[in-house]
Amino acid sequence: MNLIMDINKYAIFMLAAETGGITRAARELNYTQTAASHMLASLEAELGAQLLERSPRGVTLTPMGGEVLPFARQIVEADREIRRLTPPDSRQKGLIRIGAITSVAVRWLPEVLVSFRKKYPDVEIQLNDAMNYEAIQDWFERGLIDCAFTADSAIKGIRAKRLCCDPLLVILPKSHPLCRYDRIPPALLAGETFIIPSEGTHHTVGMILRQAKGHALDPGKLSDQAAIAMVRKGCGVSILPQLVLNCYSCEGIERRGLDPERSRTICLATPEKKPLSPILTDLIRSVQSCAGSLSSQLPETRTTEAASCR
Repeated sequence: MNLIMDINKYAIFMLAAETGGITRAARELNYTQTAASHMLASLEAELGAQLLERSPRGVTLTPMGGEVLPFARQIVEADREIRRLTPPDSRQKGLIRIGAITSVAVRWLPEVLVSFRKKYPDVEIQLNDAMNYEAIQDWFERGLIDCAFTADSAIKGIRAKRLCCDPLLVILPKSHPLCRYDRIPPALLAGETFIIPSEGTHHTVGMILRQAKGHALDPGKLSDQAAIAMVRKGCGVSILPQLVLNCYSCEGIERRGLDPERSRTICLATPEKKPLSPILTDLIRSVQSCAGSLSSQLPETRTTEAASCR
């Protein structure tokens, strides 16, 4: 029996009853709404009774739920008291295995980890730098990481905490005619040769390319840095996230926003069905407290003073 999961079932039930909503209870305990609903359904099945009435307005206690609630509260509060008795040193040791797409590993993780290590100097951190989203998915499926800094939330079986939006930018050689525009709609890219990097944004860039009816240059699997170098030499144009572009020298190229704006969402992902350890919970809190300063590393897109494409 998974006792931690069972205690969290009672915690979800207690918070849902107190707040009147499963979503709010799930958010507080770092679960997705779907996972929390499954946990509640599992608890009701184990007890053989319905504890909450569901409606579009939220949840309310059934008569049986009203009887169970005081005992659920005792279970959750007893668990909290036991954890308070645990020596602090035992909570500050352990291993956290982190996966991260390259741009986040380069631009964000040093700041996050320095802040976290000041609080938990004895926690061992194992960092895995992912070249693409597929690697993150594979690591989660094989149980090789506890959390991941990734983009969007297409990875299966995770709960994701949104951190910020990362704009996608068109990059052009400095002599390209489209440099006169402040923002570029995909229609203006019709007929252009696209350099599509294999790291991270391949699928999104591919969709924009199809919308623009451009031509894909297919030299194999390109790194983001190689794509930038090819654009600099006039081999074509590309689209990359702003955070990625901030990792490399962009001398010899111009950046322009898309119209309408397109972006990816940077998030912190954890396995949906695995309870969060106290150390991992604290890491998540540290990341969220740093989110404002991390977002500041995404400055406004540089533009020229030429006429806008609107």
